[in-house]
Amino acid sequence: MAARPGRIANDWLAYIRPHLRPFEALEHGERGDYIAKLSKKVRLSDNTLRRFIAAAQFLEAEGITELAPDVRMPVAAVERVARIAARQPERRRKLLEDVSEGKLTIMELRELLKKCRKSAKRPGGAHSTSSLDRVARELEIRNICRRGEVVLARADEGEFGWLLTTPMKRSFIVRLPEARRALILDAMMSQGSGTSFAMQRRGFLRNVLVGASLYDFVFVFAAAWHYEVEKLVQQLRPVLRKSVILVDDNCSRRPPP
Repeated sequence: MAARPGRIANDWLAYIRPHLRPFEALEHGERGDYIAKLSKKVRLSDNTLRRFIAAAQFLEAEGITELAPDVRMPVAAVERVARIAARQPERRRKLLEDVSEGKLTIMELRELLKKCRKSAKRPGGAHSTSSLDRVARELEIRNICRRGEVVLARADEGEFGWLLTTPMKRSFIVRLPEARRALILDAMMSQGSGTSFAMQRRGFLRNVLVGASLYDFVFVFAAAWHYEVEKLVQQLRPVLRKSVILVDDNCSRRPPP
């Protein structure tokens, strides 16, 4: 006997978790059929089930795969946290913690999201200039080159710029002596772009892989995703691992709770 729709909605994470891997293993064209069959079985709409899956994927990326019996985490709350995280990723863990402890309601999250959207500003040239200054210092400290020898160029103007995922095409390349090149990846360049948090993080990590494969050095500024980048770099082959320089932004290196 199929579970009642109301019961599934109240315990949505436990219900949808067994469906994540089968869903993710399918080609994009087959996922619609999977959702449609599941929808008929449990009498929930396709859209509701897709919301469950997206929210569960967001929580899984934060290390949350199950909830304690006394913890209430409505799917609408998770969606709003994810939308806030697309603009202010450093807040996501605290917001999830507050929701789980009953300190934040869905309505309060809605108001936070409104304020977040109003205050969101596209990163400007000042931040990229600051990143370049720090990269120049790092290059000099490591005896790679002197500050005056670096030349800044937009990544999308380079030979491999088309391989970078958007909106990270606004990244920069530093041209170095002896025909060497360094790529600057700054997570701040994607915030406020309208792209979802999950896509921002996935695209950023993909760009780290692309950069490690094609550039002599990759300087990574990712305060909100420091742990994720560290974990990715540890999986690289030693020769590639040495090329990635994770610039410390005085952020927490602890794994997600």
